[in-house]
Amino acid sequence: MNKGYAAKKLASLAVAGLLAVFVGSGLQAMPPELIGVPVRSIPDANEISNWAHIDNQRVLVNLNAQDSYLITLKYQCHGLAWAQNVSVTMSNNTIWAGFDAIKADGLACPIDSIQKMSPKDLLEFE
Repeated sequence: MNKGYAAKKLASLAVAGLLAVFVGSGLQAMPPELIGVPVRSIPDANEISNWAHIDNQRVLVNLNAQDSYLITLKYQCHGLAWAQNVSVTMSNNTIWAGFDAIKADGLACPIDSIQKMSPKDLLEFE
């Protein structure tokens, strides 16, 4: 097995473990504007490797070991917690706040804002 691939896979699994912790952690109680750095878009969004439903209005997505984003929806997306099919719209492999949406079983939930999460931001909410 390629050492670079193994290291990348291990890092992705570590971040996936952190994502699982956040679903039941203090991240749910934090207002989105206090978490991470606001950005307009998520580049290379076709590289999403993992995601976690935080609550009915927030989703944490992971592109690789260094790139995690908190997506806040414009309104509650009640089907998100139990949806069998979850997808996201994007243009040229980029997800845009105010333009794209997360779809839960076909229900489009518009994206209001995106925050880029640093590893430090993620660790503060364990």
